[in-house]
Amino acid sequence: MSMSRRLTEEERRERQDRRDARAVEKEAHPKVDKYGAKILRILREEAPDNPNIKYNSEYFEKKFDVSNITILRSIKKLKANNLIKDKQVHGSYAIDEKFSEEFYSEHCSEEIKKNVALIASLGGVLQQFKNTPLYDSVTDLIYFLQPEIAKSDKIFSSGRVVVSPQMEYDINTQNWEKVYDALQKNHKLRFRYTKPYTNNEAQRIVWPFQLVLDNGSVYLFAYSEYADMVLLYDLNYMADVVVLKDEFELPEDYDINDYSGGGRLGAYKGDKIEKYKICFTGYAKEWMKKHKLADDQTFTEDDESTTVSFSSSQYDKVLELILSWGCQAEPLAPARLVKRWKEEVLAMAEKVKEK
Repeated sequence: MSMSRRLTEEERRERQDRRDARAVEKEAHPKVDKYGAKILRILREEAPDNPNIKYNSEYFEKKFDVSNITILRSIKKLKANNLIKDKQVHGSYAIDEKFSEEFYSEHCSEEIKKNVALIASLGGVLQQFKNTPLYDSVTDLIYFLQPEIAKSDKIFSSGRVVVSPQMEYDINTQNWEKVYDALQKNHKLRFRYTKPYTNNEAQRIVWPFQLVLDNGSVYLFAYSEYADMVLLYDLNYMADVVVLKDEFELPEDYDINDYSGGGRLGAYKGDKIEKYKICFTGYAKEWMKKHKLADDQTFTEDDESTTVSFSSSQYDKVLELILSWGCQAEPLAPARLVKRWKEEVLAMAEKVKEK
């Protein structure tokens, strides 16, 4: 059995030097904590629009319902990292506008560069949900992971990975908070559903399974005692929402992904899995080969077209996809989809004639 050799005196000194250097660096740049991240976001996003409010330690103590010493510890870490000014401005803590170009210099770590790119892309996606508590939570997380964002817009906006402008929806935040509360407790919900084609007066009692985010909209996926099945409810059409005291047991198959039949076309629950076949031409011919519509999709090609075959239970979503490509998409199966597509095309042609 071999014995590990003893360290030389020089090696021991080198190790100790490295430990000392790390300790000094940690003391000089302590990690920003969760309250520090929240303080940064408030100072950057809220304070400029509210000059009459004093954003001092007493304000944040009441805001977060923590002790004053907890806030002062967070403030000390922010100052140590040069994220806020050493002295208050008109009685408020303030972001230190000074920005070091070293952040983007060749000495900047690859990890920081990747984080900034990720944050830039997350920022774009989050714009779709900026009216929900989700936006606040993720933004706080971003500030916690990369507090330098508070230093300058340059960091937040100069990421080289971005998201294109997204459609925004006015999401009912009161409904979100009630539904989220019920999700956490596994409590039933009662509400009226006010979509035009529904019975607006009927009281729905549901078992909330998931909040589903899809292209700017927020849905509740839940088992409905009223309909005796799992359904998707748009939060904006839920009225008189009440979290009941009644609890329910979350089933094993509560995930909406288990109800898509292998399809990957967004928030849609279907019971009938069908085999689809769609012929794409023009630009769509090449575009489709780079995108996955379903787990089991296959392609057949010739010089003029690409035919995609796949399984899915997302009937209406498949129809939307075909119509979005206009004359570059033609459904070949199933028969009911072909019939519905022809009806839609003929109805659009009639509208053209009327003009």
